[in-house]
Amino acid sequence: MKLGRREFLKVTGAAAAGLALLPPLKLLTPVKTDAKASSQSTMSMLIDISKCINCWWCYAACKNYNNLPETIRPKMDDPPKLTAHTWSTLFTLKEEDDQWSSRKQACMHCTDASCENVCPTGAISHQGAAVLIDQEWCIGCGYCVQACPFSVPHRDEDLGTARKCTFCIGRTSNGEIPACADACTTGAIQFGDRTDLIETAGKRVKELKAEGYPKSNLYGEKESGGLHILYVLTDRPSVYGLPEDPQVATSLSAFKWLSGIIAGGILAIVPFWLLFKRRNKIEVEQ
Repeated sequence: MKLGRREFLKVTGAAAAGLALLPPLKLLTPVKTDAKASSQSTMSMLIDISKCINCWWCYAACKNYNNLPETIRPKMDDPPKLTAHTWSTLFTLKEEDDQWSSRKQACMHCTDASCENVCPTGAISHQGAAVLIDQEWCIGCGYCVQACPFSVPHRDEDLGTARKCTFCIGRTSNGEIPACADACTTGAIQFGDRTDLIETAGKRVKELKAEGYPKSNLYGEKESGGLHILYVLTDRPSVYGLPEDPQVATSLSAFKWLSGIIAGGILAIVPFWLLFKRRNKIEVEQ
């Protein structure tokens, strides 16, 4: 038997009054199993901005592989922004000699992921190195959108859920490399073991400094517990739109963004919403 909308609101309204004063808790956590997760946990991506030629192939490959709709034709002076339908783009920078420099921009797949820390339903979790959003469990609360220091997740207004890069988990779990790395023609995007990539990046930074780029650096080795998207930069991170010291949100951060009564109402409704969503799904499958 399905619960009607009016009955649902009555039940949740009554529950809200009783739960408004309860301390915030992580509500429900879906059971996730992945036999390959441990073997994939060190896989990372290294992006060398000095080798990027602004071809936009990584952007196109992401759109194509993930069946994401095209929004605008990419332009260096007006690049597409990350959205629920654009998971990878370029952060562009015009140099003093009127030449363009670019940084591939997508989810960083942080080891200590702020989005995962603040998610109240457990919809966001690690599968190996990849930080994924389970669309069945996401309630579109927007906590991850506010918490991410890199402004990566975005809410899909049509679906009502948050979406972002999945690290091409369907490819990497089968031994393939992400679509963006596969499409790169210059070697600016490399995919492999994180330790090996850090070693490669260290050598590249030394080469760039010797070539006249004294501010060259490796970004991502320690930030947010260690990123699985590493960068070789020729200037300070902030020049390329990256936070110098990204702050990691804790599990309590999300609840500081809501006032008492509103928080109580939402916290009361969510468990019921998840319960009936799961029950209806089971009825459909039977």
